Amino acid sequence: MNLTALVSFAVLVTGCIVASIILYRNKDLPSRMLSFSLFTLNYAVLLIFLFESKYIFYVPFLFRTGPLFYYLMVPSFYVYLVLVLKKRKQLRWTDALHLLPSIIYLVDFTPLFLTRVTDKLQIINSLVNHDQKTVLIFNEGWMMPPRVHFLGPVIIGLVYIFFAVRMLFQYYRDAIRNKTKQAILGWLATAISLYFLLEISSLIIFFFAPAHQWLFTAIAVLGFFFSMSLILFSKPYILYGAYLNDAGPQTEIPKKQGQPNLQPEKLRELQRRFDDYIRDQHFLNPDTNLKEVAGRLNIPSYVLSIYIHQVYQMHFNDVINSHRVKYISEGLTNEQWDTLTLEAVGEIAGFSNRITFLNAFKKFTGVTPSQYVKNIQEKKPSEKKG
Repeated sequence: MNLTALVSFAVLVTGCIVASIILYRNKDLPSRMLSFSLFTLNYAVLLIFLFESKYIFYVPFLFRTGPLFYYLMVPSFYVYLVLVLKKRKQLRWTDALHLLPSIIYLVDFTPLFLTRVTDKLQIINSLVNHDQKTVLIFNEGWMMPPRVHFLGPVIIGLVYIFFAVRMLFQYYRDAIRNKTKQAILGWLATAISLYFLLEISSLIIFFFAPAHQWLFTAIAVLGFFFSMSLILFSKPYILYGAYLNDAGPQTEIPKKQGQPNLQPEKLRELQRRFDDYIRDQHFLNPDTNLKEVAGRLNIPSYVLSIYIHQVYQMHFNDVINSHRVKYISEGLTNEQWDTLTLEAVGEIAGFSNRITFLNAFKKFTGVTPSQYVKNIQEKKPSEKKG
């Protein structure tokens, strides 16, 4: 097994771990879309490994399936970006249009996919053992000319990147006043930059290094995906989806409103409504956000934001998390959660991922959940003696 095969296998394993963490830890649509986008690229890494290790001979039915997913790589990340920035909770029927290039490729290569295994093995043998530089020509289709299905995903990807960058600039002004948005946009801008570098590298290879197209393309794909995986590992806030539960654009107070103080009568009325909300434990809902709570209290989002800052001197998420932590600590003290894991307790209290739960608990109690439980257990013997 050569060096490229070993490297591709390592990148493949790393990519699987990252995509699995995102998919397992978060059940929301944006995380699933991000995981799918990573899968489309990881599938390309899998094919590189299969060709370099020659294991492709054992799975000839995977031959030429790469572009089916490669066409969707940048479009799926673009959809993820739209879901995050526009706070969309579901896909629309128009999103199916992103599948069109893959469908065209599927139609073009259907005769090859339906051909006999022996014929596929003949083509694979020719590519792997004789002229591997032609692996990416894609001349087995019946509609499109050769190389179109290498150049097609690159051109389409650059078009999507253009619209993604334009959308990022539109949201940049809001991010200036919000550190959470700055972190999100920083991550999205970094990812889009990496996608851009990958597509530009592919174009340069296509026009200036056709004789080494397979090798250089493999290096570019492996380098890109490994970089993306490292970035996600270094950003648990993104990896575990905590940013998806932070306040959205609705949390901002309109500029014309400034930062006024609410009148005492208004404060008392809002206090009564908010106390009712907390007493009914609506904060246990994992989808709690400023807009949803404002809707329950029948007030504008920016009014609730002013109230939170004026009364609690905290961000909205911190106020909600403080009540969740109080709910958990009371349950732990009363031995209500003895049969559950701490992670399960966090989910019951509305925390969507482990990182947010641990950070919030330590922030408001000064200790980790496990240390809190240990402290409770240590107090029991002394209470009995007393």
